[in-house]
Amino acid sequence: MGSLGEVLEVPENQKVEVVPKTIFNHGFARTAEELTPILHEWIDRPLSVIEFQPDPEEFFKCKGLQKYTVEQLSSISYGRGDQFILDFGSHRVGYLSFYLSVDGVNIDAPARLRVTFGEIPYDVTESLHPCNTWISTSWLPDEVINVDWLPTNVEMPRRYAFRYVKIEIIDTSQKYKIRFSDIKIRAVSAVSPVTMSSVESLKTSDEELVSIDRISQVTLRNCMQTVFEDGPRRDRRLWMGDLRLQALTNYCTFKDYSLVKRCLYMFAALPREDGSIPACVFEKPKLSAASDYIVDYDALFGPTVYEYTVASGDVQTAIELWPTVISSMQMALLHLDKAWKFNPDATKAWKFLDWSKGLDTAAGMHGVVLFCCKEVNKLALLVSKPPPFLDIVEKMTAAALSFYDASLGVFVSGPDRQISWISQAWLALAGVADAETCLAAIKTAMTNPEAIKPLTPYAYHHVAEGLARCGGQEECLKLMREYWGGMARAGADTFWEFFDSEDPRSSPYGDCHNNSYCHAWSCTPSYLLRVVLKDHIM
Repeated sequence: MGSLGEVLEVPENQKVEVVPKTIFNHGFARTAEELTPILHEWIDRPLSVIEFQPDPEEFFKCKGLQKYTVEQLSSISYGRGDQFILDFGSHRVGYLSFYLSVDGVNIDAPARLRVTFGEIPYDVTESLHPCNTWISTSWLPDEVINVDWLPTNVEMPRRYAFRYVKIEIIDTSQKYKIRFSDIKIRAVSAVSPVTMSSVESLKTSDEELVSIDRISQVTLRNCMQTVFEDGPRRDRRLWMGDLRLQALTNYCTFKDYSLVKRCLYMFAALPREDGSIPACVFEKPKLSAASDYIVDYDALFGPTVYEYTVASGDVQTAIELWPTVISSMQMALLHLDKAWKFNPDATKAWKFLDWSKGLDTAAGMHGVVLFCCKEVNKLALLVSKPPPFLDIVEKMTAAALSFYDASLGVFVSGPDRQISWISQAWLALAGVADAETCLAAIKTAMTNPEAIKPLTPYAYHHVAEGLARCGGQEECLKLMREYWGGMARAGADTFWEFFDSEDPRSSPYGDCHNNSYCHAWSCTPSYLLRVVLKDHIM
């Protein structure tokens, strides 16, 4: 197995056999480049030096306790085998630096350090290796550095996302030890501290909801860099599904329309020869398309353009992107059978919806595609075009009723008539039946112990919004308190990529060390509270 751990098998739906050629749109790429933001920077410093003690009551089964102050740290000399853990108090994204001074007679060998950046206690309380995962272990947030000449300032060139920093002294020599001082991070974000502090307070006296709203904003702030990253630790790139949820939350908080516009043009600059757009794109070293393709993410480009247009009032961008919107719907529509139902087996392309194991996507994807058709029809009115999918909406809406099992009061999916939360949510958001029927279907699925539950905040968001949009505002709030509130009670200062309240080590990748604990698709409680529930919460 070695130090990397067992290499797990890549899921079948992510194995790419043929990648269609990208038709690069230089004009759109130039527009995206011109919209590149200059990041704001500020200095943050650690609050204390801590040690973790076992605590069975804590979610991660340990608790950080102050060992000594940062001021005391500078007076302590460290040699081979020593280590300490810094606590910055909350999640940060940026560049670490510190000053190394010396106690001893000669600097006759380099100081070799291992620096580990932790988003959660596990990152700094146990070894990151071996890591049994099917995604790259090069994302693991540790590195070994050699410092040849002392005393000196040490500036780590790679950007990291973390709350905790563990510094291990692998070796110095018998003739000297080292001391640390002026430890700081040059934090970076497209959102300035002034903008962050200027967001209007949530109109509620409920402290739990205020806390959830604040954590949501920090999550989004830390993901907003030169693009809307999915996670500042991993994957540090732009995904379509994440972008839509980030943009919705941004409109009611930071209102950075330019960054959304930039990201839309980045996707539009990289259509594939069949008109589809990639699930994610790379910003560096140059703008390029990933090989990943997800049918639902492709279709969600149109709704994201529509929501941007409504929020910003920028109709000209929508007009320019209109051909891309139409072409991005074609692959999804190819999955409709003769009865106008979505057939996930029509192609081998990845249908995501959620990481839930064994999830049947027929009903949920039908809801997604119908929702997207309706949103594109709305966009057409804003850009003075005839709505392109009126007939398809009518036929898909009628076909959607075949998913409904009146005896069970839920929508079922696939040959095994699977019941899942996410199928109910997307069909509700698509408006396939009256609000009362859709709300009852979601609630029934949620109380069915055999139903497939969501795994990711991405899916939980759509369930929560589906509840609220159908009149289940109290049920939406209850779910938010349980899920995002559960993360907060577990110690989250930014919301995570995954959360299983029963298992702190849960991971779809095989090992929680490769999870992201500040993740874009988890930032939406601010949107739910400030927009969807704005007339309901007290």
